[in-house]
Amino acid sequence: MKAECSICVTSRLGEEQKREIEALGKACRAWEPVTQEPFTDSRENADPTWPCFYIYYENAYPISFLGVFIPDGSVAEVTGFTLPGYRRKGHFKELLECAQRELADKNLEFYVVSDGKSKDACEMLVHMGKTAAYCERMMAAPLSELQKMRFMPGKEILAAEEEYQVEEEGGAVRLTCRGQVLGSCRLAYFSGTVYLYGFTIEESRRRQGLGRLFLKLLASSQKDDYHTMLLQVGSRNEAACGLYQACGFQITEQLDYYPV
Repeated sequence: MKAECSICVTSRLGEEQKREIEALGKACRAWEPVTQEPFTDSRENADPTWPCFYIYYENAYPISFLGVFIPDGSVAEVTGFTLPGYRRKGHFKELLECAQRELADKNLEFYVVSDGKSKDACEMLVHMGKTAAYCERMMAAPLSELQKMRFMPGKEILAAEEEYQVEEEGGAVRLTCRGQVLGSCRLAYFSGTVYLYGFTIEESRRRQGLGRLFLKLLASSQKDDYHTMLLQVGSRNEAACGLYQACGFQITEQLDYYPV
């Protein structure tokens, strides 16, 4: 009997779909030592209404999944999972082409993200002629440790620690003091973890200890049910890597970005 195949495109996964995709990801991680997990929450995207989930069904059973993380509306970070017994049949490529068509009017730069630990994924990327454009390190730190950091002010610091505040507006979080915006970032939340991205300190205020202070205040402002802060940083950004490591962040994995 010929298999009945279909592709589901959606901006939001139902609870049953989430369970199916999580089970698919678990099966892939059991097959080989990958660290990535399926992206399943569109609320983390810059626009949660954009179609970011693509599921390949065979006889009503999900065998391949592609998630598109769009943190800032300009870059699409693609992760995919295919059940081991259904690989090398073009399912991921078909889902990727579908995502590019569906999001063609958004002017996004697409990157396939890989932790390099899947032999099948590496072979697929080589077969597609893809080469990593850059890599990023995933780093994590316990919020409890960040909260205990000492404030180490530089020579041109504006004020005492208690005069600095973190303020959230429109999804952005800002570090302010006496009406001045000194830094900004964005936060996403999942599974007890605070994901930090877009972290920056105003250029004229760098090397004054404000990066450390901002991280401390961000950690102190989180609810008790969150225990870890996670971030990504480019391996060539030595200044940022140095700051995060000095604050107690540890490298948990390295992700390679392949332009498509």
